[in-house]
Amino acid sequence: MYADHDPIVAFLGLGLISGSLAGALKRGNWSADLIAWGPRAPSLERGLALGLIDRFSLDLPTVVAEADVIVIGAPPEATVQLLPEVLDLALASGEPVVTDMASIKGVIVEAAGTSYPRFVPGHPIAGSENSGIGAAYPELFDGREVILTPSGATDTLALNTVERLWTTAGAHITHMSVADHDAALAASSHVPHMVAYALTSMLANHALSPMQHGGGALRDMTRIAASDPLMWRDIAMTNRDAILTAMDAMAQEHDHLRTLIAEADGDAIETLFARCRAVRRQHDDILNPLTLEPEQTD
Repeated sequence: MYADHDPIVAFLGLGLISGSLAGALKRGNWSADLIAWGPRAPSLERGLALGLIDRFSLDLPTVVAEADVIVIGAPPEATVQLLPEVLDLALASGEPVVTDMASIKGVIVEAAGTSYPRFVPGHPIAGSENSGIGAAYPELFDGREVILTPSGATDTLALNTVERLWTTAGAHITHMSVADHDAALAASSHVPHMVAYALTSMLANHALSPMQHGGGALRDMTRIAASDPLMWRDIAMTNRDAILTAMDAMAQEHDHLRTLIAEADGDAIETLFARCRAVRRQHDDILNPLTLEPEQTD
């Protein structure tokens, strides 16, 4: 599919992730037009002015009818609401490839149903605490992982097309089941955000205002608390069960560490810290894929 030419790509919703993907395709000399739709014009106009897209429309059927590939760039709840309409339009418009970028896959796949084999669920493991089209940058996906969760009914050529989209953007591809994706991301991404929110809330409520005395550790631990509240509310609600399971596991580790500190068990504390240090350093190639950052301390 599209072996002899680049397909026209339509972005439904233009923000940090979708805008960065558009910019990455432009950087990769994608030869076909990149178009966009959204419910309001300002972000689309900004994307056009930045050179990320070639044109846009506020009319969804027009954009779907023109596209070869449709990328839904919306928070999980908005994707759930938009996806059935997009697939209905796609069935009547030449059946383009459709993919999404939401960080939850269970509710997305459920909303899609099983009647459109050219839908390829996806999730780029990349982002920023900043949001909006103005924060987009083409290098966002360089060296990063994109997880696709195709089913046995997913059209092979559609899957290949979505893989080509992301490899052109500089990413590498992993395939997972929907359930494994949601459980793994709850532990690796969603719970870290919940921890950052809880820590930031504690600091905000502290009588001594300790945040004004923060250094590198506090910067690193609270950076993601500045993320888009709407998107993370959606994630907390739509991946609730997996997040609660991972939060319970985190609470057990927290309670264990608290016990070691309360008992002044220095040897056990050092052993735990050394193990965690080793685990973190073993994953530098994943967490710092382009440049290994020097260790920073306060």
